[in-house]
Amino acid sequence: MNAKQLFKQLDECLNECFLWPNDILPEEFRDNRSEYVSQQDILNKLDGLSQSTHTGSADEEEAAERAIRVQAYSAMVAQEKEIEYIPR
Repeated sequence: MNAKQLFKQLDECLNECFLWPNDILPEEFRDNRSEYVSQQDILNKLDGLSQSTHTGSADEEEAAERAIRVQAYSAMVAQEKEIEYIPR
């Protein structure tokens, strides 16, 4: 194990040790089975929320990216510049 892996393991262990009382947490983070919620459970719920609020599918992201490149290419043409490749 290298140092990075050890620090990650330490971080995970500490997140399991820290407990937060339900009464100070918003309703969506509370655990009604006990009086406390581990910090790791809260972080897992936050990760789930950030993934569920992800904007659009891969096709929509690619279309938006393509539109940005097309706009940049059209600006180059309008300014009569040589068209330069824009990597993804």
